[in-house]
Amino acid sequence: MPNLISHIEIAGPNGDKVRDFYTGLFGWPIDKKQQHGFDYGWFEPPFAEAVTGGLRYEPEGKAEVVFYVNVEDLDASVKLAEALGGSVRIPPMDGAGSRFAIVEDPDGNPVGLIQS
Repeated sequence: MPNLISHIEIAGPNGDKVRDFYTGLFGWPIDKKQQHGFDYGWFEPPFAEAVTGGLRYEPEGKAEVVFYVNVEDLDASVKLAEALGGSVRIPPMDGAGSRFAIVEDPDGNPVGLIQS
């Protein structure tokens, strides 16, 4: 099937710390392997049946891609992200029929959290 998103890659200089962040926050098992001469953490996150997309204007920021993960308890997930070495970029707020927040992993990559 052409044009389907088939892979997500999260990059940064603190591989083990970032791996522990995603494993701790979402429970994703991440298999550390040697690939092309460097450590690579392979994981297969669960995807929703229908993944949506959006484009937003970011007048003061830099270009970035944010993926959002559904969580059962938004407030608890934000606190857990901080405990795992992440930070809060946008605190929990109400959206269109849901609540969301954006946290950053220990390397500063944005991660959206959404509670429907």
